[in-house]
Amino acid sequence: MKIKNQKRNTKAKDLAFEYGVSIATVKKYYSQDREDYEQEAAARRKQAFELRQKGLAWKDVADSMNATIDAVKSLAKRYKQQDKNQI
Repeated sequence: MKIKNQKRNTKAKDLAFEYGVSIATVKKYYSQDREDYEQEAAARRKQAFELRQKGLAWKDVADSMNATIDAVKSLAKRYKQQDKNQI
């Protein structure tokens, strides 16, 4: 029986310890659907790209997205490579 698929806020290791099951079991029952993950990832890439297009510095983009500077640079780069061409 799979639980409603949604992103976990707690680490799989912590849930496994709490319920006395393996980490693999937690991942199996509490995993996020691939489709949901892809939509979330595409939205993050687009957000990083659009914030940068508005003239924000990489540091400001990173702070607003709660990520590192290198992470948001990568997100924006991937948006240009993958998502922008599909529109």
